[in-house]
Amino acid sequence: MKLILLFAFVAVAAAAPQNQPLVKILSQSFDQDDQGSYQYAYELDNGQRADEAGQSIPGPEPETGSIDVQGSYAFLADDGNTYSVSYRANEGGYQPQADFLPVAPPQIPEYAQLRQEHPELFWAETQ
Repeated sequence: MKLILLFAFVAVAAAAPQNQPLVKILSQSFDQDDQGSYQYAYELDNGQRADEAGQSIPGPEPETGSIDVQGSYAFLADDGNTYSVSYRANEGGYQPQADFLPVAPPQIPEYAQLRQEHPELFWAETQ
């Protein structure tokens, strides 16, 4: 039993990250109100930063509703460039915006025709 514990400790020690640089927090903040809305921000010395604000939107029944979130984050990539993303997340989903993100191709004509001829197939888009 002692031998098994010894091997387990050796395995844990070997798996632990070695020589990881320490990252310092340059700034951080967090605020929340009684209605569930919040905002936070932080910045690290490695170039990473983030900020976000969320607003609670009550629903028609107790314990229902949604949240509308806006924010941004930036990071220093391995190629030496700093990449920034701004986003919004709500009932419409997560909507990121950044110059480096791929752009969806334009709608193909066959899809537009299908939308006109069979609108019942697209019921979820009108919800």
